[in-house]
Amino acid sequence: MDELTKMIASAVIAYIVPKALGSIGQTFTPAGNSERSLPWVQWLIACFIGGAFGGAVSGAMGDQGFGNWAVYGAAIGIMQWFALRAYLPVGGWWAVASALGWASAPLFAFTPFGGFLVGLAIGILQVIGLKAKGQGWWIGGNTVAWGIAGILLPLLVEPIGSAFGFILGWIVGWGIIATIGALLLLLPLSKVAPQETSPNSTSGRRPA
Repeated sequence: MDELTKMIASAVIAYIVPKALGSIGQTFTPAGNSERSLPWVQWLIACFIGGAFGGAVSGAMGDQGFGNWAVYGAAIGIMQWFALRAYLPVGGWWAVASALGWASAPLFAFTPFGGFLVGLAIGILQVIGLKAKGQGWWIGGNTVAWGIAGILLPLLVEPIGSAFGFILGWIVGWGIIATIGALLLLLPLSKVAPQETSPNSTSGRRPA
């Protein structure tokens, strides 16, 4: 499977999963979010699981190209959607944006600010389909969070691999990287709020 096919498949899966599961469990409704509570525990757990699963699948696919990074981004994006879907009007585009943003990683692999540029791409793409205030916080937050996570990545890979072995170390390591990014995104996430709807709008409409 070539890199373009991997990337397209990842984006499609990232869109289909939230669409298919959108009617299960609690989802965002403007009328029910007058008192919002940041789901920080769910957010951290979801990002760890997404990072670990995405790292495992990506590693099993071999060469680390655009498609592998898209797989990692899709896994994180889908799990982020699970954690946020009752808190913000996030839809299928959220996970697709994560997949496409992470797919840009090889473009910046040999630059000292690669992680910051990847985070910038993720933040910009995710707010395209997000009807919420505080989008600047989210773009800036992703830029900083994934930039710092990228700096820490080489410092963590060898110790984690030595502690857990190569395969398990790879999975745990990428899960921890995703969790570090998630921790740094808690403040920006708290600054993002749904746009107020008019009384005539349909309060129970779910995001696409």
